[in-house]
Amino acid sequence: MRPVATPPVSRGDDPKAKLAETRDALGEANRRINGSRAWYEAVREDYRAGEVQ
Repeated sequence: MRPVATPPVSRGDDPKAKLAETRDALGEANRRINGSRAWYEAVREDYRAGEVQ
């Protein structure tokens, strides 16, 4: 799983814009975590069902 880049913050940046960028980065991170969780759960189900080759 690739890490999600955090938006850099510099003096003079618009706080609302940085907050929106951070929110978007966290949303992407959560999508990746949920995707990984679903993949791993499918692997576990395959093992339970004896469908692993």
